[in-house]
Amino acid sequence: MSKADWTYLKTSQHILKCGLWDTQWDTKGIRPKWSDGTPAYSTKVFAVSNRYNLKDEFPITALRLTNWKGAIDEILWIWQKKSNNINDLHSHIWDQWADEKGSIGKAYGYQVGKKAKYREGEFDQTDRVLYSLKNNPADRAIITELFNIEQLHDMHLRPCVHHMQFDVANDTLNMFLKQRSNDTLAAGNWNVVQYAALLKMLAQVSGLKPGIMEHVIVNSHIYDRHVPFFIELTVGRMKQVQTRLNEFNTNRTAMQNYYINKLLSPEIVETHRYNKVMEAIDKLTVLFDKKIDFDAMIEQAQYFQQNPTDYFALCQKFVNSKAFQLADDVTSLMLECPDLEKALGFSSPELHLDENVKDFYDFKSPKMKDENGKFADNPQSSFSVTDYHPETEGIKFKVKVPVAE
Repeated sequence: MSKADWTYLKTSQHILKCGLWDTQWDTKGIRPKWSDGTPAYSTKVFAVSNRYNLKDEFPITALRLTNWKGAIDEILWIWQKKSNNINDLHSHIWDQWADEKGSIGKAYGYQVGKKAKYREGEFDQTDRVLYSLKNNPADRAIITELFNIEQLHDMHLRPCVHHMQFDVANDTLNMFLKQRSNDTLAAGNWNVVQYAALLKMLAQVSGLKPGIMEHVIVNSHIYDRHVPFFIELTVGRMKQVQTRLNEFNTNRTAMQNYYINKLLSPEIVETHRYNKVMEAIDKLTVLFDKKIDFDAMIEQAQYFQQNPTDYFALCQKFVNSKAFQLADDVTSLMLECPDLEKALGFSSPELHLDENVKDFYDFKSPKMKDENGKFADNPQSSFSVTDYHPETEGIKFKVKVPVAE
């Protein structure tokens, strides 16, 4: 569990509570469809902005398993291989948009690999970023753009994440990332993970440290049939926090000593952090004094994942529930006091890069299993993740996504 988990929950809560449903549009205006041909309606909010500090943590969520290997493999496919052919990819996430030759049209890697003229010569988008970071880090226009309006008609899918701008502050590399649209359940953390990994890679080969990644999503949405899954995610997380809190309070003295000895430095200045955490524990205890049957809510959510319902009414009922208010308050408290989740024993994942890699093109994609459970024939990985436990801290379910967006 990390700040990324609580940021993800806060975003989803905001969409469910304040989102605007597109049910007012004629069904002809709803492009995505479910596999049975039903329009995939959604609720959206405008311009979500989340900030991740890679100096503090790597923003991968344990709330639900994120296939970080697939995410990094895709980002290398786009920015390192500069490919638009799925035969260069080790997963099947692009299969539905590829033609018989494997091409997805003039999208993503094709746009990255296009060369343009600069004063210093011709560069594609990756090489221009690398050149600027090493030769002119003060440049205010280290920018990439994949949304080429002249060639949108030749793209099988318009780019979702399409714009980056980099800023160097002393020895730190920061990134501004813009995304036109995001399916919060299917890709809410996927894009965060892969671009945070890209930021770490670019920083390492440029002799810099990764810093802030500011991620702006213009249209952040939740599909109607995904509402029950978000109910299970939210309520399931509250149940887990309650369990950890009860364990802490039952063994309060031992847990306090563990927290002081393992997670805080001995300097007296850290006393303020300790006091803040203990105050947060007390606030959390008061919040969970509400009598809520989490198991019944989870069971109902799982039922509606398999059986059609009025998803708009289900969403409104959940937003007006005590469980939602509790989740909103707990999420805010966790974001205000990052040490709180550590005190409760949640993990803090980290992505590690091969420190020997000095050239961006030498990073090797993670080894991934094929459909037969065997490792694909790709090189030794340059990446590893530690302290990541979605199998014990996450909520497990399979999600269907609509076709075409």
